[in-house]
Amino acid sequence: MAGWESLRVDLRRLQDEAPGALVMWPSPEPERRPEKRFRIDLAAWATDIAGRLHATYGGLVELRVGAMSFPDRQLAVSEYALELHGEPAESAGLVVEVLSPLTIRTGHYAKQDVLVTNRAPHRQVLLTGGDLYSAVTDSSGKVVGRYVGAHNAPRIEFPIEPHQSRAVPALIGTASLVPDLGYALPPGQWSLVVSLTIAAGHHLSDPLELTITP
Repeated sequence: MAGWESLRVDLRRLQDEAPGALVMWPSPEPERRPEKRFRIDLAAWATDIAGRLHATYGGLVELRVGAMSFPDRQLAVSEYALELHGEPAESAGLVVEVLSPLTIRTGHYAKQDVLVTNRAPHRQVLLTGGDLYSAVTDSSGKVVGRYVGAHNAPRIEFPIEPHQSRAVPALIGTASLVPDLGYALPPGQWSLVVSLTIAAGHHLSDPLELTITP
């Protein structure tokens, strides 16, 4: 089994040759104890890379692909991520609509603008970390995918005046939360539920159409 000196070379190579594949990884710069086990998180699309790392380094690396451990597909997210939390957005006078068809590649994540309308007679302020969280759901409404990476942006507010609309970025992720579906949600038609946080609490949009492409 290869060791740290070989792994640090592979990590540098992956940074150059496969941008976005590495989500969390040990810095290849410092010296490391040879017996140390290293955790490496990879994007949900990077199963081939995870397979090569596992074959080369075995127990030296603890791998996670998307929301699951690799290669045994054990969920590595909290129970909270598996559920939708909030009241219907319409109960707060908020409505979310698409500005253009929502499309994203399997295993990837992206920010896409949605249109949020405030139908209440008072000003409302969306509280965000720069974008709106969302969850991908199946035809039964079950949460099947999310963005699972880091999200450390500062608080950004989006005020919306009464009976006005504004475009707000939504963060869409396709890391699978259902082991039987694989590490990334497969291509097809899904639904997206957008979470809106205001001072009064959390609210959820009606499902929006989402297309996941190969």
